Order: sequence, then structure tokens, then C-alpha cells
Amino acid sequence: MDFARSAFSNWTPVKKPKEEEHFNPTPKDEYRRKIEEHFNVDSEGKPRRMLVFRTSNACKRKLSFVDELQGESLMTPRKPVNPVRHVTTHSDLILDAPNLRDSDCLKLMDWGRENILAIALGLSVYLYSIDSRKTELLLESNNYDDYPSSLAWSHDGRTLAVGFSTSRIEVWDAVRVQLVGVVEAHGGRVGSLCWNNHILSSGGSDGLIINHDVRSNGRMVSRLRAHSGELCGLRWSEDSVRLASGANDCLVNVWDQRCMQQCSKYLYQFRDHTAPVRALAWCPFKSHTLATGGGPTDGSIKIWSTSNGNCVTTADTGSQVCALEWNKHKKEILSAHGSGENQITLRSYPSLRKIVDLRGHKARVLHFSQSPDGSTVASASADETIRFWKVFGPPPCPRKGDDESIFSLKRMHIR
Repeated sequence: MDFARSAFSNWTPVKKPKEEEHFNPTPKDEYRRKIEEHFNVDSEGKPRRMLVFRTSNACKRKLSFVDELQGESLMTPRKPVNPVRHVTTHSDLILDAPNLRDSDCLKLMDWGRENILAIALGLSVYLYSIDSRKTELLLESNNYDDYPSSLAWSHDGRTLAVGFSTSRIEVWDAVRVQLVGVVEAHGGRVGSLCWNNHILSSGGSDGLIINHDVRSNGRMVSRLRAHSGELCGLRWSEDSVRLASGANDCLVNVWDQRCMQQCSKYLYQFRDHTAPVRALAWCPFKSHTLATGGGPTDGSIKIWSTSNGNCVTTADTGSQVCALEWNKHKKEILSAHGSGENQITLRSYPSLRKIVDLRGHKARVLHFSQSPDGSTVASASADETIRFWKVFGPPPCPRKGDDESIFSLKRMHIR
């Protein structure tokens, strides 16, 4: 004991080296020291520096500082969050459509690229300007048995083709409101029309499809013995290569434009529908994908691959499918119905799962037509009204690409 007291009384503290006496830690060094003091012990207060078994979790744990974790989070890519899809379920505008004919084999409405809606009412054809909200009379027939039975705008939205019940087709310059050509080739009512550049395709009650070249006074380019019944629908694909036709014989035929002049044989024939087919729509983002809809005793929507002729998807709607229209901006398809609740249904693609129903029409919805920007769909019904639905929403804003950068060579002017 005396020896210990003597050693303690004679003890003098050892002086630190000169470098350590003048050492002033930075705030960051002090922060790291504090972190080490608190995080180098476990929940029981025991130091983590002690030896541990290799299989324990303590030896595998890596100590990371807050600034390191923050840097790691910035380097980890985040998954994009899709905005919530809000669908407007009420119509934006309603127009009266008196004397609109209730028929499965007529096409009485079309929306042109110049934002003008053409509509056939009774013996007359009207042009409704979406921008000015004004209506103009294009033509009027004097014969009750010679009524307009089909309409189709050209791709530039300046020329309108009008088919009549007496087999005549008139081509009108809608800008000058002037008749520029007349074609007579069918043996009955012309209920279907569609354009493919300068080629005007027509389908009649005689079961024929006739392709006319409007540059040479409607000269017949090809004549296809298409169906045994009256044609109900006719549409060209987005790439202008394939033509789809539907008719009262419950068949859907797909034709290849490159083979039409050599032979009148279809590329594919689909026989799965059990009722007349008037609803046809080509997919805007898959040029070989075709959607078809069956009549009252069928009620199904089918998605076909025209690359191999297979049915990809089918959905039973429980009511007549009168019209189909694809969303140009999203993977969705819109269907018009009758003989049930007369609803319009938005469905997802490719599952065809129902997203929402749009209601308002009191009778079956006969026709669809989409606005040039793809945001709005007009529906014409046997209740003699036309409703406008902003169901597809505005087109997406284009992303700023490399070509639009201020450092892009395409933006620089070299003198």
C-alpha cells in the first residue's frame, strides 16, 4: 500500500508531442468521432470492436456515415411514378342530330384533320367547325330514296367523299364547297368509305370492295369480291398496307394492298364472330394489330394479329359492339354499345379489362370519330344526339431531346 502511494505521489503526466498539442480537429472530424462513439456499441452497451463469430450478423454489419448514405441514395435510380389516370365520365358538348338514320351498315360521321366534323342527317350533309362552333350545309338530296349513306375525309382534311344509297359516290372540295367528281361503280348502297392517300376504297351492299384513284377521275384500280352480304365496315391500317372489311355475313377479311391488283384473294379471313361485324379499328402503335366487334348476338371484342392470323385476346361485353376507337397516347381502346345500357366503355390493352363506363346516350351508340389531336371522341347515337367526350385526355408533352439542347449542332448557325 505504501509502495502504491509513493508511486502515485511521484507520478508526473507525460507531455504530448508538439504536433498533438496544437491539433485542432475540424467539425467534420469531430462529427465522425461522435458517430463512432455512439455506433460502435451495440444495444447492450458492449463495444462492437470485440471479436465475434463469423456467422453472426454483427460481423457482417457495415457502418456507414450519414453523408455516405446520402451519396448512395443519390446514385440509386428511382423508379418513375405514374400519375393517377383521371377519366372524365361526362360529355363535354352535346349537339342535336335530327333525322340521324339508325342502321348497322352506314357510316354517317367523320372528323377531319382540319377539325371539322362531317355528319349526314336525313337527306343532307353538314359540316360542323369545332373551332368556330358554326354549322354549314354541304349538300342536300332532293330524292328521298337517294340519301347520303357514308362519309370519309381525305388525309389532309380538305376533301370529303360521300356515298349514296343509289350506288353513287361524290367527291367534294370542302374548302370551296364544290363538287369535284362523281363515281358510279357499285350495284347498290355505298355504306362504307375510307381513304389510303389518293386511293378511295368503297364497300357496298353488293358485297364488293372497289378501290378508286381520285387523281384520274375515280378510275377503278382494283375490284374485290369481298363478302356474301352487305359491307358494314372498312378501314385501312396505320401503315397503309392492309385493309380490313366486316360485313353482314359475320366475316372479317384482311387484304394486302400489294396484292390487290394481281388477285382478289384476301390475306386472312376471321370466322369467330357470330353476328354482323361493323366495328373495326387498327392499333396506332402496332400496325399489324386489328380490333373487331360483333353485333347483337355476339357482343365480343377480339384482338387479332394480322402477322400470323391469330386471335390474341377476346372479351365478352354482353351487348352489341357498334364502334371501336384506339387511344393514340395510351394503351387503351374505347367501345360503343347498344341493345343493353347504350354505354361507352374504356378498356385497357391488351387485357381488355374495363376501366370506366361513360353514360348519357338513351339509345344505341352508332358511330365514333376521334379528334385530330386524339384527345376527344365524338359519338353519334340513335337518340339523335352527338356527344363529345374528352376521354383520352390531351396528348403528352414531347420531351426535350438532345437535338433541342442549346449545345446541339443542329441549333447552331455556321456562317
